[in-house]
Amino acid sequence: MKNSKIFLVAMLILPWLTLPLLGKDTFKRYLPGALFICSFTKILDIIGQRNKWWTFYKGIPPLNSMDFLNWGPYFVSSFWVLKWTYGKFFVYFITNTIFHILFIFVGLKYTKQFKIFSLAKLKQLPYLVLHIFRALLLYAFQYIKENIQWFPFRIETKKESQSH
Repeated sequence: MKNSKIFLVAMLILPWLTLPLLGKDTFKRYLPGALFICSFTKILDIIGQRNKWWTFYKGIPPLNSMDFLNWGPYFVSSFWVLKWTYGKFFVYFITNTIFHILFIFVGLKYTKQFKIFSLAKLKQLPYLVLHIFRALLLYAFQYIKENIQWFPFRIETKKESQSH
């Protein structure tokens, strides 16, 4: 149990240590998308838990175990994947699909072992489809944010303002 709590805290904090490496403009550019997809994922987590698609473990109050995964690696990896692949949809899609396949067919063993979560009624393949949908939704959000002038979360970075 003690190892699980240490793992949860590390899983939440360690990814955040990489954020300064992104740079301020990249952080500002992708922050709305990362917040959107993590909020969407939180709603999906609640729906999935009610439908018994998966089981979450206790975590460290006030957070359940899935919150550590959502606001740690999921949140931070959204920035990095967008930074590396945004604007190259095929590369984005393949990169995300590979990450999700590795997580679902390898990483899920560890999420159960460290008492983060485990799948219940939902099997691995539908869970993969759900992850791919989330990846497509993140890309669509970012695309709309950057290409629709009236978008409410439009934040201009130095790079964008210089091109105008």
